[in-house]
Amino acid sequence: MEVLAVLTFLTVAFLFVRSKYRASALSEYASGSQREYIIRAGDILQDRGYRIVDERIAHEIASFYGAKKFVTYTIVDFLAEKDGVVHPVKVRSPRDPNRLTGVWLRRYLLPLYILYDTPVVYVMPDTETIELVDFSLDYPGRYYRVKWRGRLLWLIAGVVLGWLLAAVHGG
Repeated sequence: MEVLAVLTFLTVAFLFVRSKYRASALSEYASGSQREYIIRAGDILQDRGYRIVDERIAHEIASFYGAKKFVTYTIVDFLAEKDGVVHPVKVRSPRDPNRLTGVWLRRYLLPLYILYDTPVVYVMPDTETIELVDFSLDYPGRYYRVKWRGRLLWLIAGVVLGWLLAAVHGG
């Protein structure tokens, strides 16, 4: 009888400890279901002047590597229109990192920018903020100055070479 009592106690203790540590840390901070999170993001968009055009659109993206075909899906949480421009909207999930990196932006938001050719609206329902993410290939600083200096150098070299050729052949 004592053995049965000890085994029962150990089983209950094991199940209690296991359920306590198996609970996700996100469940403490999550505000209900994922659907409620999306609905709150939609409310934030509408409060900021966006008109929701469509919701939860999945795009199939096929990639070919040799003879193999890889299919992935990218999901647009909303299509929202503001000032005549329709933007794809991505809603921050509780699982997304708190600190955004360039790698994360390229991996999750660049495909949406390429598909729609407009800046991506990134909504963070937990802080009720909206960010407009735009991708650009131009580098406005040093690149233009170096390009300008190079062109000026070649212009000066051409003028000097032309002057020398004119001086030698002219007289």
